Amino acid sequence: MNVTLRQMRAFVEVVHCGGFTAASRRLHLTQSATSLLVRELEGQLGLQLLDRSTRKLAVTEGGAEFLQHAERILGEVEQAIRRTQDLVQMRRGRVTVATTPVMAATLLPDAIATFQAAHPAIEVRLSDAPVDVILRQVQQGEVDLGVGVFTGNEVELNRSLLMRHPLGAMIPSAWPLARRRRDLAWADLASQPMIVVPQSSGSLPQIDRVLHQSGIAAEPRFEVHYLWSAIGLVEAGLGIAVLPSYAGLLARSKRARFRVLHDPVVYRKIELVTQPGRSLSPAAASFRAHLAAHCKQFEERG
Repeated sequence: MNVTLRQMRAFVEVVHCGGFTAASRRLHLTQSATSLLVRELEGQLGLQLLDRSTRKLAVTEGGAEFLQHAERILGEVEQAIRRTQDLVQMRRGRVTVATTPVMAATLLPDAIATFQAAHPAIEVRLSDAPVDVILRQVQQGEVDLGVGVFTGNEVELNRSLLMRHPLGAMIPSAWPLARRRRDLAWADLASQPMIVVPQSSGSLPQIDRVLHQSGIAAEPRFEVHYLWSAIGLVEAGLGIAVLPSYAGLLARSKRARFRVLHDPVVYRKIELVTQPGRSLSPAAASFRAHLAAHCKQFEERG
């Protein structure tokens, strides 16, 4: 059996319009084409749906029962099409994003706010988690997008660069290094009390390597687990912390100043990861493009 939606649509319109002539106008078909569709449907079903005469058209008992099912099927198809078009035209949808706590407090809020201002019907859900959890959530399809600094290739995911950000020093504003006019070099950190954050997006090995190449044997004065703690200690005048540039947005006062470190300038990559072989929804694809543009603007502003 090969019953088609065109056949069912023709039958339903003929019944609703009370005849083939009016139904044909609704369907934008000739009367003979409409009649042929209904006859093909009856042939497929092995059942006469309409009693035809020169004076009137009547629905058979079997036709009345089939009409109910046909109307329901056509209604569900139309609803499915409308809801799909809502997704395509961004009138409905949801995006799930996993990122690190620092990026959830710095880069992502403005990006989400401007995206939702442009697409108020799209729901954006954000979860903050460690890098290993982000990778697992993306790999298992629990979230659409993952955003962070990913150092290894232990998980095969689609990766795209959002922005590069330099490492720099967060310095108490009253200290001479914060007010120095020339570029600040890694060598300038020699003999300075250091505050280290071992879990700062995997930056510590890279920081240690550059310090070693600059001839600096840094002995940390404080070792903390969170960037917020490091910045608080800096604001209290207790030391210098080497942090990624976006962490400067976490400073709560003017008591600390972020300076990019030179000789060399060391960059970290913020990447977006998605699950291989999984197509993004229109909402998720649109947010990915919006976030990329937002990060580009942030990078250009320095």
